[in-house]
This record gives sequence, structure tokens and C-alpha cells, in this order.
Amino acid sequence: MLVKVVTFFLIGIAVLAMFGRLKFPGQSRLENAKCPKCGRYKIGKGPCSCGHIGHRKG
Repeated sequence: MLVKVVTFFLIGIAVLAMFGRLKFPGQSRLENAKCPKCGRYKIGKGPCSCGHIGHRKG
């Protein structure tokens, strides 16, 4: 009984690890939405609150 519980737990952890490695749509756009100077997420088209005007291309 205990072996079954441990086996199912390890299988569940392996499935979660597989889902964690997936690339979801829009993930690269979220990375490009960060300010290259301070790392905060930029909302809108204006400058970042740290004063950095440029944006990362990529």
C-alpha cells in the first residue's frame, strides 16, 4: 500500500515537471515587456517608472 502511494506521488511529480517545461503562447512577449534596466514589467507604451525610455528588441 505504501509503495503504491509513493509510486503515484513520484508519477504526479514527474507529470508536473513535464508541464513546467512547456512553452506557453505569449511567453516571449511577456519577457520582452520587461524594462531592461530595472526588470519591472512595463504597462503601456510610455517610459518605465525608473526613467528608462528604450525597450528591448527581440
